[in-house]
Amino acid sequence: MKITQLNSASVIIEDRFGDSKTKILCDPWLNGEEYIGSWAIYPPYDFKPENFSDLDFIYVSHIHPDHCSSSTLSKIDKKIPVLIHNFPEKFLKQKIEGLGFKVIELEHGIRTRLKDNFHINILAADNCDPTICGNLMGCVMLETKYQTTQIDTMAVFDNEKQVIVNTNDCPFDIGKTTASRIKST
Repeated sequence: MKITQLNSASVIIEDRFGDSKTKILCDPWLNGEEYIGSWAIYPPYDFKPENFSDLDFIYVSHIHPDHCSSSTLSKIDKKIPVLIHNFPEKFLKQKIEGLGFKVIELEHGIRTRLKDNFHINILAADNCDPTICGNLMGCVMLETKYQTTQIDTMAVFDNEKQVIVNTNDCPFDIGKTTASRIKST
C-alpha cells in the first residue's frame, strides 16, 4: 500500500493486487478557501480535476469543510462513490448527495471489502468515554442538541498484509483507544 499526502488532511491511499489497483481520495479539500475565507491551503495546491479521474472511491471522515470541501467535490467526477460512516444525523450524506454523488454508508467497526483484497473499517470517534469527548470536542453540547456525539471518524485500510490507519481529526485519546483494538490480520 502507498499513501500520498496532498495537503492538510487530504491523502490518496493506493493498493495493488496483481494487475488491479485501488485508489481512494480521503478528506478532499484541494482548492479554495473554507470557514468563510479564514482558512486557505498554503502553499496553494495545483488542483486539476482530471488528475483524479482514476479514483475508485472517496472517503470523507466528517462534515467539516476542510475534510469535505464542496468546492473540491463539485469538480470531481460524480461517478466515484463516496464512503462515509452511517451517522445517526444525515447532514453529511445529504451534503454529498446534494453535490451529485452516490453515498455508501458503512457501519461502525465493520470491515468492508472494497475491491480485490482491499478493505476499509470506519470507526466512529464518538464511541468513546464521554468525558474525553466533552473535554476535547464539545460532544456534550452536540449530544444535547442532536442526541448523538457522532461527528468524526477514523478509517482503517488493509490489504490483508499491510494496514494504514487514517485518524485525521480524532483526538489522540480516542484514536489511541481505537487503534489499540486493531488486530493484525
